[in-house]
Amino acid sequence: MEGLFVCIEGIDGSGKTTQAKLLIDRLKGDGKKVSLYSYPTHDSRYGKIIRDEFLAGKIEMSVEEQFLLYLLDMQSDKKKIIGELSSGSIVMSERYFISTIAYQSAGNFEYEKAKAVEEIMALPRPDIIFYIDLEPEIAFERKKKQKGKTDRFESAQEYMNKVRNVYEKLYSERYGAKTWIRVDGTKSEKEISDLIFAAVINSIKKEKQQSLV
Repeated sequence: MEGLFVCIEGIDGSGKTTQAKLLIDRLKGDGKKVSLYSYPTHDSRYGKIIRDEFLAGKIEMSVEEQFLLYLLDMQSDKKKIIGELSSGSIVMSERYFISTIAYQSAGNFEYEKAKAVEEIMALPRPDIIFYIDLEPEIAFERKKKQKGKTDRFESAQEYMNKVRNVYEKLYSERYGAKTWIRVDGTKSEKEISDLIFAAVINSIKKEKQQSLV
């Protein structure tokens, strides 16, 4: 049986990291084989440039450079993800090409062009995208409490409103995945975790039933 590719998306401060960790723990506790990817990465050369230099404010990059660098960071994991899915593993990604399209389109990279470039890269498609929707004002306050400071994207609420608008467009088009599930980011941590876990387990059951047909 093929594995399941799950992606958690949303603006900064929406709770993606927390929910990804909770889902990993619950799936492993249920005996499932699962791996987690998070972008930008910490160990690839592309991820290091994004995290340590660009997001930290040490260098400037055009929106085109940002877009391509993020996609290259994901491209570096392509073979590994395909292999894990082929072996029947559950693959999880906290952010994926959806967020790259949302963030860089909000920064004036042309939306349709962004989708066209992403499609040329032929990255593995998620089976499910969980879109945690939250008002930027609430998300900003959460990040401020967590970090005490915010990076260049997190600190711009007007920009984050634009990012959210692009997410809404991607959601309305159901772009890039078999299934999109909108999650109310104002719900409690447990309510969100229960919803995501139940949806993933239900998808696994459906995949098993279809493989038996």
